[in-house]
Amino acid sequence: MKKHKKMLIAFKDPELNCFANKGDWLYIARKKDTKKGLFRLPRYIHFFASINGERMPSEFGVVKNIDTPITAMELAELDYKSRNKDIQLLTDETVKEYEWFLEKVNVHPEHTPMAVTWFEKILPKKERSLRLLLIKNKMKRLIKIL
Repeated sequence: MKKHKKMLIAFKDPELNCFANKGDWLYIARKKDTKKGLFRLPRYIHFFASINGERMPSEFGVVKNIDTPITAMELAELDYKSRNKDIQLLTDETVKEYEWFLEKVNVHPEHTPMAVTWFEKILPKKERSLRLLLIKNKMKRLIKIL
């Protein structure tokens, strides 16, 4: 399994709807993850959750190099542990989702801010999927923080 040298990292800034602690690893929030009443988002925007026991929400994350490279399986195990789920429930298909996430993150240079949105397709049938986005011009303030 491929090892990845970059990860999406949290920075704490309540004004930008980022409530995870600085340095926490982030992954796309699951259906049971909540924003804990801290902020509201438009329907088309999703959020990340920190991969620790708190599962704090963040609207944005930043690509950073990590000291120890990580595989998709290791990331999946960390996420499952943070959600108090049994690691035995992991399937190859689930690990592929984590691999997709790590590949998308590792394509970008360090200090790149990212967000996650819903991508809706109506024709030929109605589908809804998540998409990782690179944040550019709208995030000048965020780049100053980094």
